[in-house]
Amino acid sequence: MNSFKIPLLIISALLMLSGCATKNDSIPTVSLGAQSPITAASYRAVDNLLLAQNPILSSTALPDSNTSILVATFVNLNNLDNSSAFGRLLSEQMAVRIAQHKIRVSEVKLRGKLFIDKAGELLLSRELKDISNKQNADLVLVGTYAIGGRQVYVSAKLVRADDSRVSSAYNFSVDKDIDIQGLLSDLLR
Repeated sequence: MNSFKIPLLIISALLMLSGCATKNDSIPTVSLGAQSPITAASYRAVDNLLLAQNPILSSTALPDSNTSILVATFVNLNNLDNSSAFGRLLSEQMAVRIAQHKIRVSEVKLRGKLFIDKAGELLLSRELKDISNKQNADLVLVGTYAIGGRQVYVSAKLVRADDSRVSSAYNFSVDKDIDIQGLLSDLLR
């Protein structure tokens, strides 16, 4: 029985000493805190867009630090020439999340730079293609949103800058709570 006490005492002593260890203060830590539902949904959308990259359409299965993504403002599906604070916030938050993945981000503040063809496909306008070429962007993040009764429905797409082919897509919705209504207030009047 004494043969079991010695290893048990050694293990107990090691466990107690590990509680006294100090953390490495040279590694900075950032507390993200609680995220709002729209931030959480935006971040999740980017994570899914990046993971769902179509390797057939992309030079790499997952964008890396050599990839550049141009982020366009998300527009109202019912009026592609129109956005809102909601659409601008979505694009800002998604740009932040892309940057957190160590991918180069270029932002463009344009209105009316997307159009839908007769088959309902999202295409990049000539001007946005030109800008993405000047920015050396490999992909362009574009998106639309539609306002429902209780939800706002968002469709986000990573589109290849060179040929406008959709590389990945992700849909999500957020509750149309008081904060979201405030961000859409210019459209809801």
